[in-house]
Amino acid sequence: MEEKRRAAYRQGVVVLVVLGILTALEFAVAVNLPGATTLLFLIALLKGAPILHFFMHLSSLWNEEGGH
Repeated sequence: MEEKRRAAYRQGVVVLVVLGILTALEFAVAVNLPGATTLLFLIALLKGAPILHFFMHLSSLWNEEGGH
């Protein structure tokens, strides 16, 4: 059980780092590229994907068991 907890913690940290990097990229694009609405929208979609998958467990909708 402890290994599952460590794996979940590690996964959360990885998602946090990825979201942080994407947020920094989003900020840089917003500041340096005026009128880059489409690019900002794409970055927002990229940020939403790991949230849906890892935190909202969207992928479990298509699992046989309905869970992880």
